[in-house]
Amino acid sequence: RFKHEVEHDLDRGDWVDPKAGQVTLAAWVDEAWQLARPVSQRTGADRRARMVNHVLPVFGVMPLVRIDRSDVQKWVNSLTERGYAPATVKKVFETLSAPVQIAVNYGLLSQSPCAGIELPPIPRTEMRFLVPDEVVRLSKAITPHFELLVLFAAETGLRVGEIAGLQGGDYQPGTLTINVKRQLLKDTTPPTFGDPKTWAGVRSLTLSPPLAARIQDLGAVGDSPVFTRPDGGLLDVSNFRSRHFYPAVKAAGLGHVRIHDLRHTAVSAWIQAGASIKHVTERAGIASVTVAFDRYGHLYPNEDRQLADRLAHIGLYQ
Repeated sequence: RFKHEVEHDLDRGDWVDPKAGQVTLAAWVDEAWQLARPVSQRTGADRRARMVNHVLPVFGVMPLVRIDRSDVQKWVNSLTERGYAPATVKKVFETLSAPVQIAVNYGLLSQSPCAGIELPPIPRTEMRFLVPDEVVRLSKAITPHFELLVLFAAETGLRVGEIAGLQGGDYQPGTLTINVKRQLLKDTTPPTFGDPKTWAGVRSLTLSPPLAARIQDLGAVGDSPVFTRPDGGLLDVSNFRSRHFYPAVKAAGLGHVRIHDLRHTAVSAWIQAGASIKHVTERAGIASVTVAFDRYGHLYPNEDRQLADRLAHIGLYQ
Protein backbone atom coordinates (compact mmCIF):
# COMPACT_ATOMS: atom_id res chain seq x y z
CA ARG A 1 0.00 0.00 0.00
CA PHE A 2 2.85 2.43 0.87
CA LYS A 3 4.44 1.76 -2.51
CA HIS A 4 1.11 2.40 -4.21
CA GLU A 5 0.66 5.70 -2.35
CA VAL A 6 4.18 6.83 -3.23
CA GLU A 7 3.64 5.99 -6.90
CA HIS A 8 0.32 7.83 -6.82
CA ASP A 9 1.96 10.92 -5.29
CA LEU A 10 4.79 10.73 -7.82
CA ASP A 11 2.29 10.64 -10.66
CA ARG A 12 0.57 13.73 -9.28
CA GLY A 13 3.84 15.48 -8.47
CA ASP A 14 2.96 15.59 -4.74
CA TRP A 15 5.57 13.20 -3.39
CA VAL A 16 7.95 14.59 -0.77
CA ASP A 17 10.92 12.73 0.62
CA PRO A 18 9.99 12.13 4.30
CA LYS A 19 13.62 12.70 5.33
CA ALA A 20 13.55 16.23 3.92
CA GLY A 21 11.10 17.45 6.56
CA GLN A 22 13.19 16.16 9.47
CA VAL A 23 15.07 19.45 9.66
CA THR A 24 13.94 21.47 12.68
CA LEU A 25 12.25 24.82 12.32
CA ALA A 26 15.15 26.52 14.11
CA ALA A 27 17.62 25.04 11.62
CA TRP A 28 15.42 25.93 8.64
CA VAL A 29 14.51 29.54 9.44
CA ASP A 30 17.68 31.30 8.28
CA GLU A 31 17.74 29.40 4.98
CA ALA A 32 14.06 30.12 4.45
CA TRP A 33 14.63 33.83 4.93
CA GLN A 34 17.47 33.71 2.40
CA LEU A 35 15.07 32.14 -0.08
CA ALA A 36 12.29 34.64 0.63
CA ARG A 37 11.82 38.06 -0.93
CA PRO A 38 14.29 40.54 0.62
CA VAL A 39 12.85 42.81 3.31
CA SER A 40 13.93 46.09 4.82
CA GLN A 41 16.30 46.22 7.77
CA ARG A 42 13.47 47.24 10.09
CA THR A 43 11.15 44.46 8.87
CA GLY A 44 13.94 41.93 9.26
CA ALA A 45 14.66 43.05 12.81
CA ASP A 46 10.98 42.91 13.78
CA ARG A 47 10.60 39.49 12.18
CA ARG A 48 13.60 38.08 14.01
CA ALA A 49 12.36 39.44 17.34
CA ARG A 50 8.98 37.77 16.86
CA MET A 51 10.65 34.52 15.84
CA VAL A 52 12.92 34.47 18.90
CA ASN A 53 10.30 35.61 21.39
CA HIS A 54 7.20 33.75 20.24
CA VAL A 55 7.81 31.07 17.62
CA LEU A 56 11.06 29.25 18.43
CA PRO A 57 10.23 28.66 22.11
CA VAL A 58 7.24 26.59 20.95
CA PHE A 59 8.20 25.09 17.59
CA GLY A 60 11.97 25.60 17.30
CA VAL A 61 13.09 22.06 18.18
CA MET A 62 10.33 20.41 16.18
CA PRO A 63 11.11 18.81 12.80
CA LEU A 64 9.02 20.53 10.14
CA VAL A 65 7.03 17.36 9.50
CA ARG A 66 6.06 17.16 13.17
CA ILE A 67 4.46 20.62 13.31
CA ASP A 68 0.76 19.82 13.44
CA ARG A 69 -2.11 22.07 12.38
CA SER A 70 -3.94 21.54 15.67
CA ASP A 71 -0.84 22.60 17.60
CA VAL A 72 -0.59 25.74 15.48
CA GLN A 73 -4.24 26.59 16.11
CA LYS A 74 -3.85 26.05 19.87
CA TRP A 75 -0.74 28.26 19.85
CA VAL A 76 -2.58 31.05 17.99
CA ASN A 77 -5.47 30.80 20.45
CA SER A 78 -3.02 31.01 23.36
CA LEU A 79 -1.57 34.26 22.03
CA THR A 80 -5.05 35.79 22.09
CA GLU A 81 -5.69 34.43 25.57
CA ARG A 82 -2.46 36.02 26.77
CA GLY A 83 -3.77 39.42 25.74
CA TYR A 84 -1.99 40.07 22.45
CA ALA A 85 -3.90 42.29 20.03
CA PRO A 86 -5.34 40.64 16.89
CA ALA A 87 -2.91 42.51 14.64
CA THR A 88 0.02 41.29 16.74
CA VAL A 89 -1.28 37.72 16.68
CA LYS A 90 -1.47 37.91 12.88
CA LYS A 91 2.13 39.14 12.59
CA VAL A 92 3.43 36.46 14.96
CA PHE A 93 1.49 33.76 13.10
CA GLU A 94 2.90 34.95 9.76
CA THR A 95 6.39 34.73 11.25
CA LEU A 96 5.78 30.98 11.51
CA SER A 97 3.67 30.45 8.40
CA ALA A 98 6.07 32.16 5.99
CA PRO A 99 9.11 29.87 6.45
CA VAL A 100 6.79 26.84 6.64
CA GLN A 101 5.27 27.78 3.29
CA ILE A 102 8.75 28.17 1.81
CA ALA A 103 9.44 24.62 3.00
CA VAL A 104 6.40 23.53 0.99
CA ASN A 105 7.56 25.50 -2.05
CA TYR A 106 10.97 23.83 -1.96
CA GLY A 107 9.74 20.30 -1.41
CA LEU A 108 10.45 19.77 2.27
CA LEU A 109 6.74 19.47 3.08
CA SER A 110 3.77 18.37 1.02
CA GLN A 111 1.44 20.87 2.69
CA SER A 112 1.56 23.60 5.30
CA PRO A 113 0.25 22.98 8.82
CA CYS A 114 -0.54 26.70 8.87
CA ALA A 115 -3.19 26.40 6.13
CA GLY A 116 -6.71 27.05 7.35
CA ILE A 117 -5.74 28.46 10.73
CA GLU A 118 -8.40 30.79 12.17
CA LEU A 119 -7.02 34.12 13.33
CA PRO A 120 -8.81 36.63 15.54
CA PRO A 121 -10.59 39.34 13.52
CA ILE A 122 -8.76 42.64 13.38
CA PRO A 123 -11.03 45.56 14.29
CA ARG A 124 -10.79 48.71 12.23
CA THR A 125 -8.60 51.23 14.05
CA GLU A 126 -10.12 54.68 13.99
CA MET A 127 -7.69 57.54 13.45
CA ARG A 128 -7.65 60.13 16.20
CA PHE A 129 -7.12 63.76 15.26
CA LEU A 130 -6.23 66.08 18.12
CA VAL A 131 -7.25 69.73 18.02
CA PRO A 132 -4.54 72.29 18.88
CA ASP A 133 -5.77 72.67 22.47
CA GLU A 134 -5.46 68.91 23.01
CA VAL A 135 -1.93 68.88 21.60
CA VAL A 136 -0.94 71.68 23.96
CA ARG A 137 -2.52 69.88 26.92
CA LEU A 138 -0.59 66.73 26.04
CA SER A 139 2.67 68.65 25.69
CA LYS A 140 2.15 70.22 29.12
CA ALA A 141 1.20 66.91 30.75
CA ILE A 142 4.19 64.94 29.51
CA THR A 143 7.61 64.86 31.15
CA PRO A 144 9.03 68.37 30.40
CA HIS A 145 11.99 66.89 28.53
CA PHE A 146 9.56 65.58 25.88
CA GLU A 147 7.34 68.65 25.52
CA LEU A 148 9.03 69.73 22.29
CA LEU A 149 8.89 66.19 20.87
CA VAL A 150 5.09 66.22 21.13
CA LEU A 151 4.82 69.59 19.39
CA PHE A 152 7.32 68.50 16.73
CA ALA A 153 5.39 65.30 15.99
CA ALA A 154 2.08 67.16 15.79
CA GLU A 155 3.47 69.64 13.22
CA THR A 156 5.77 67.46 11.12
CA GLY A 157 3.91 64.14 11.15
CA LEU A 158 7.15 62.17 11.36
CA ARG A 159 6.86 58.57 12.48
CA VAL A 160 8.26 58.03 15.96
CA GLY A 161 11.17 55.96 14.64
CA GLU A 162 12.05 58.80 12.26
CA ILE A 163 11.94 61.28 15.12
CA ALA A 164 14.27 59.08 17.15
CA GLY A 165 16.61 58.86 14.14
CA LEU A 166 17.03 62.61 13.63
CA GLN A 167 20.54 63.99 14.10
CA GLY A 168 21.87 67.50 14.52
CA GLY A 169 23.26 67.60 11.00
CA ASP A 170 19.79 66.92 9.58
CA TYR A 171 18.59 70.41 10.50
CA GLN A 172 19.40 73.19 8.03
CA PRO A 173 19.06 76.59 9.75
CA GLY A 174 19.43 78.55 6.51
CA THR A 175 16.24 77.06 5.05
CA LEU A 176 14.50 76.01 8.30
CA THR A 177 14.30 72.46 6.97
CA ILE A 178 14.79 69.06 8.54
CA ASN A 179 16.03 66.15 6.44
CA VAL A 180 14.61 62.70 7.17
CA LYS A 181 17.26 60.16 6.26
CA ARG A 182 16.95 57.31 8.74
CA GLN A 183 14.91 55.81 11.54
CA LEU A 184 15.87 54.18 14.80
CA LEU A 185 14.71 50.59 14.48
CA LYS A 186 12.35 49.30 17.14
CA ASP A 187 13.62 47.12 19.98
CA THR A 188 17.10 46.45 18.61
CA THR A 189 20.13 45.66 20.78
CA PRO A 190 22.40 47.48 20.33
CA PRO A 191 20.30 50.39 18.98
CA THR A 192 20.35 50.21 15.18
CA PHE A 193 19.53 52.79 12.52
CA GLY A 194 17.83 51.80 9.29
CA ASP A 195 16.24 53.38 6.24
CA PRO A 196 12.83 55.04 6.60
CA LYS A 197 9.76 52.83 6.25
CA THR A 198 9.42 53.38 2.47
CA TRP A 199 11.57 54.85 -0.29
CA ALA A 200 9.36 57.94 -0.07
CA GLY A 201 10.33 58.30 3.58
CA VAL A 202 13.60 60.01 2.64
CA ARG A 203 12.41 63.60 2.45
CA SER A 204 12.89 67.19 3.56
CA LEU A 205 10.32 69.21 5.51
CA THR A 206 10.22 72.96 6.07
CA LEU A 207 9.49 73.81 9.69
CA SER A 208 7.37 76.70 10.90
CA PRO A 209 9.59 79.50 12.25
CA PRO A 210 8.57 78.92 15.92
CA LEU A 211 9.33 75.20 15.69
CA ALA A 212 12.57 75.81 13.81
CA ALA A 213 13.72 78.18 16.54
CA ARG A 214 13.02 75.58 19.22
CA ILE A 215 14.97 72.91 17.29
CA GLN A 216 17.91 75.24 16.78
CA ASP A 217 17.94 76.05 20.50
CA LEU A 218 18.52 72.37 21.26
CA GLY A 219 22.03 72.79 19.87
CA ALA A 220 22.30 69.27 18.41
CA VAL A 221 25.16 69.06 15.88
CA GLY A 222 26.68 66.42 13.65
CA ASP A 223 25.49 62.92 14.43
CA SER A 224 24.22 63.74 17.92
CA PRO A 225 20.50 62.95 18.32
CA VAL A 226 17.99 65.79 18.18
CA PHE A 227 15.57 64.09 20.57
CA THR A 228 17.01 62.07 23.43
CA ARG A 229 16.23 60.36 26.68
CA PRO A 230 16.32 62.64 29.74
CA ASP A 231 19.89 61.43 30.38
CA GLY A 232 20.96 62.43 26.85
CA GLY A 233 21.10 58.93 25.37
CA LEU A 234 19.34 57.66 22.27
CA LEU A 235 15.57 57.75 22.59
CA ASP A 236 14.14 54.41 23.67
CA VAL A 237 10.77 54.43 21.88
CA SER A 238 9.23 51.58 23.88
CA ASN A 239 10.24 53.21 27.16
CA PHE A 240 9.04 56.61 25.97
CA ARG A 241 5.68 55.16 24.98
CA SER A 242 5.00 53.28 28.23
CA ARG A 243 6.62 55.55 30.85
CA HIS A 244 6.01 59.00 29.40
CA PHE A 245 3.52 59.19 26.53
CA TYR A 246 0.64 57.05 27.79
CA PRO A 247 0.79 58.48 31.33
CA ALA A 248 0.65 61.97 29.80
CA VAL A 249 -2.34 61.03 27.65
CA LYS A 250 -4.13 59.85 30.77
CA ALA A 251 -3.15 62.91 32.78
CA ALA A 252 -4.41 65.19 29.99
CA GLY A 253 -7.75 63.37 29.92
CA LEU A 254 -7.54 62.60 26.19
CA GLY A 255 -8.93 59.07 26.20
CA HIS A 256 -7.31 56.64 23.75
CA VAL A 257 -4.45 58.30 21.86
CA ARG A 258 -1.48 56.56 20.24
CA ILE A 259 1.84 58.17 19.33
CA HIS A 260 0.94 57.55 15.68
CA ASP A 261 -2.17 59.71 16.12
CA LEU A 262 0.14 62.73 16.29
CA ARG A 263 1.04 61.90 12.69
CA HIS A 264 -2.64 61.86 11.75
CA THR A 265 -3.09 65.12 13.63
CA ALA A 266 -0.30 66.73 11.61
CA VAL A 267 -1.76 65.61 8.28
CA SER A 268 -5.17 66.95 9.31
CA ALA A 269 -3.59 70.32 10.11
CA TRP A 270 -1.81 70.42 6.75
CA ILE A 271 -5.06 69.76 4.90
CA GLN A 272 -6.89 72.43 6.89
CA ALA A 273 -4.06 74.81 5.95
CA GLY A 274 -4.64 74.07 2.24
CA ALA A 275 -2.14 71.32 1.40
CA SER A 276 -2.96 69.31 -1.71
CA ILE A 277 -3.04 65.52 -1.59
CA LYS A 278 0.22 65.49 -3.59
CA HIS A 279 1.87 67.75 -1.02
CA VAL A 280 0.57 65.57 1.84
CA THR A 281 1.96 62.47 0.12
CA GLU A 282 5.42 63.99 -0.24
CA ARG A 283 5.56 65.65 3.18
CA ALA A 284 4.35 62.56 5.05
CA GLY A 285 6.67 60.21 3.15
CA ILE A 286 3.79 58.06 1.88
CA ALA A 287 4.56 55.73 -1.01
CA SER A 288 1.84 56.95 -3.37
CA VAL A 289 -0.96 59.48 -3.78
CA THR A 290 -3.41 56.56 -3.93
CA VAL A 291 -2.37 55.35 -0.48
CA ALA A 292 -2.48 58.89 0.90
CA PHE A 293 -5.95 59.59 -0.50
CA ASP A 294 -7.28 56.26 0.74
CA ARG A 295 -6.09 57.16 4.23
CA TYR A 296 -6.80 60.89 4.37
CA GLY A 297 -9.10 61.72 1.46
CA HIS A 298 -12.12 61.99 3.74
CA LEU A 299 -10.53 65.03 5.40
CA TYR A 300 -10.81 67.11 2.23
CA PRO A 301 -13.90 69.31 1.88
CA ASN A 302 -16.52 68.29 -0.68
CA GLU A 303 -15.87 70.71 -3.52
CA ASP A 304 -18.38 69.21 -5.94
CA ARG A 305 -21.00 71.95 -5.26
CA GLN A 306 -18.48 74.71 -5.95
CA LEU A 307 -17.39 72.95 -9.15
CA ALA A 308 -20.99 72.64 -10.34
CA ASP A 309 -21.57 76.35 -9.69
CA ARG A 310 -18.48 77.24 -11.73
CA LEU A 311 -19.57 74.99 -14.60
CA ALA A 312 -22.74 77.05 -14.88
CA HIS A 313 -20.66 79.96 -16.13
CA ILE A 314 -18.41 78.37 -18.77
CA GLY A 315 -20.68 79.31 -21.68
CA LEU A 316 -22.72 76.16 -22.32
CA TYR A 317 -25.95 77.75 -21.20
CA GLN A 318 -26.73 80.94 -23.14
